[in-house]
Amino acid sequence: IGISVLAECLDCPELKATADDFIHQHFTEVYKTDEFLQLDVKRVTHLLNQDTLTVRAEDQVYDAAVRWLKYDEPNRQPYMVDILAKVRFPLISKNFLSKTVQAEPLIQDNPECLKMVISGMRYHLLSPEDREELVEGTRPRRKKHDYRIALFGGSQPQSCRYFNPKDYSWTDIRCPFEKRRDAACVFWDNVVYILGGSQLFPIKRMDCYNVVKDSWYSKLGPPTPRDSLAACAAEGKIYTSGGSEVGNSALYLFECYDTRTESWHTKPSMLTQRCSHGMVEANGLIYVCGGSLGNNVSGRVLNSCEVYDPATETWTELCPMIEARKNHGLVFVKDKIFAVGGQNGLGGLDNVEYYDIKMNEWKMVSPMPWKGVTVKCAAVGSIVYVLAGFQGVGRLGHILEYNTETDKWIANSKVRAFPVTSCLICVVDTCGANEETLET
Repeated sequence: IGISVLAECLDCPELKATADDFIHQHFTEVYKTDEFLQLDVKRVTHLLNQDTLTVRAEDQVYDAAVRWLKYDEPNRQPYMVDILAKVRFPLISKNFLSKTVQAEPLIQDNPECLKMVISGMRYHLLSPEDREELVEGTRPRRKKHDYRIALFGGSQPQSCRYFNPKDYSWTDIRCPFEKRRDAACVFWDNVVYILGGSQLFPIKRMDCYNVVKDSWYSKLGPPTPRDSLAACAAEGKIYTSGGSEVGNSALYLFECYDTRTESWHTKPSMLTQRCSHGMVEANGLIYVCGGSLGNNVSGRVLNSCEVYDPATETWTELCPMIEARKNHGLVFVKDKIFAVGGQNGLGGLDNVEYYDIKMNEWKMVSPMPWKGVTVKCAAVGSIVYVLAGFQGVGRLGHILEYNTETDKWIANSKVRAFPVTSCLICVVDTCGANEETLET
C-alpha cells in the first residue's frame, strides 16, 4: 500500500499499477494490515469498489469494510454508508448474511445499511433466472483459488488424500469412503460427486463430499447403475457417459444430473458405445475419447472421439486419436486435450498425444518416463500431474509431472505416488475450507 501511495505522489503510473495489482491479488492478506486500516476514506472507498479484488467470497470484502470502520469508529461513523455501499451484499453467502452481517451493531443502528442487507437477502430468494437479470451489485470479484488434487481410494476404503501442487505435500481426507471398483468422480461448486462403480453389484447411490464443510452425504445416483463410466461437470450439471453393467458390453448411455434441481435426466446417446474411456469439459462442450467396447478381454480398444454440445443436445464425431487406448488419463489444458498413457490391445502405453480443438487434429508429444496400463492424472495450470498408476506387475512409485508448455517430463523421486492404483481423481478448489481439514 505504501508503494502505491508513494508512486502516486511521484507520478509513476507503471509502478502504481504494479503495486495496485499486487494489492488486489493479495487483498485477503492486505486488508488485515495496519497500513490498510490507516488509509483515508477516499482510498478505501476506491479500493473496495474494484472488480479485481481477489477474494474467496464477498464476505471478505464486507469484513475488510467493517474492520476499517471499527479501527476509528467515532471519526469514521459518518462514512459508514459510503463504505458499506461498496460491498456487494447480494454476493455475500446467505449463511454469513443471516448470522454475521445481520447481527453487526454497526448495521443494526443504521437504516440505510439495513436496506443493503435486505437487498442481499432478497437476492437469495430469487430464482437463478431472475438473478441473471440483475446487474447492479452482482458483478463478481476476481475469485481466489486454492487448487488441490483429490484422490479417493477406489479398491481401498477410507484411503483418501489431497495432493498440494504448491509444496508437493499429501494431506489425509477424513472420509467414510466405501470400497468400490471402477467409479468416477467430479468436482463442482465445493462438492466432489462420486458416481457409479461396483462391489459385487453396481452401486446405485451417489456419494458427495463438501470440501469446504468437510462433510459427507449421499444422494440418488444415476438412473442406470454401472461401472467403468466417465464423468465431468459443466454449468451446474454433472454428466456421465458409457460404462458397463456387471461385465457386460459397453453402453451408449449419456445422463445428466442437475445440481440445482437435484434431478437426473437421460440425454441423447453417444455415437459409439464405450467404457473405461475419458471425458472432459472444454469451453462448454463435452469431449469423450477412447475406451473399449467391453470390459472383457475381447472388448476392442477404441481411438474414436466425439463431442457433445449441451446447447443443441447433439453429438459430433471428431478426428480419432493416433493411438487406441483405454484406462488413460484425459485432461484439458489451454485449448488442448491431452490423452496420457493407458493401454491398447497389446499392453501398457507410455505415449502421450493432444487434441488441438481449433485444428481438429491429434499430435504426439514427449512420452512418459513410465509405461502404465492405468493412469490417474489431473492438471493444475499448465502442469499435468500423474499421481497414481498400474504397470501390470507393479504400481507407480513416484509422481510424474508434465509441463505442457515446454513438452518436458519430470520424474519426481522425492514425492511418493498415491498407493492405490484404482483410485478416483479430480481437481478441487479448497479455498474457504477449514484449516483443520487441510492439515498434514
